[in-house]
Amino acid sequence: MNQKKIDLLKKLKNLAEQGVGGEKETAQKKLKQLMQKYNVEEEELSDDTEEKYEFTFHGEFERRLLLQVGYKILGKKIKKKMYEYKKGTGKRTTRIIECTKAEALQIRIEHEFYCDLWKEEQDFFFECFIQKHRIFTEDNEEKTGKNRKMTREELIRMGAVMGVMQDKSWTQKIEG
Repeated sequence: MNQKKIDLLKKLKNLAEQGVGGEKETAQKKLKQLMQKYNVEEEELSDDTEEKYEFTFHGEFERRLLLQVGYKILGKKIKKKMYEYKKGTGKRTTRIIECTKAEALQIRIEHEFYCDLWKEEQDFFFECFIQKHRIFTEDNEEKTGKNRKMTREELIRMGAVMGVMQDKSWTQKIEG
């Protein structure tokens, strides 16, 4: 984990111990939540002992995200710290990274965050794609019943994304 991230976790721990009022309570809750979620003890956050940690992912994009997050946190040494992965049961795969407990925690948190964000972005991009190429139903409602009003900001963002998409149609392909 880079020094900035280590400092952030230490500040959260410090705030949980010495903060005042609501900020102390919020920091304690967040620290406790993250520690329970990733099975981390407070003492381990400052431990510099490196161990092998398993990280599971599904599919090519999650694999690439794991590598990018690992590179962000460990830098170039990720190449020496990441071991060959083994096939897991089903479609999940496990990759082993040698790092400290705090680095492993940060990798898990960020990988999960970016995987969730990627899924949100894919959904949004799909909506933009459908609109750009006018391949929607009359009432623009999918089989799932998803039909919601978009905010002004979402509409502006959608317009910007659609503006950079290719302007092709299947009829142009036939004619060409």
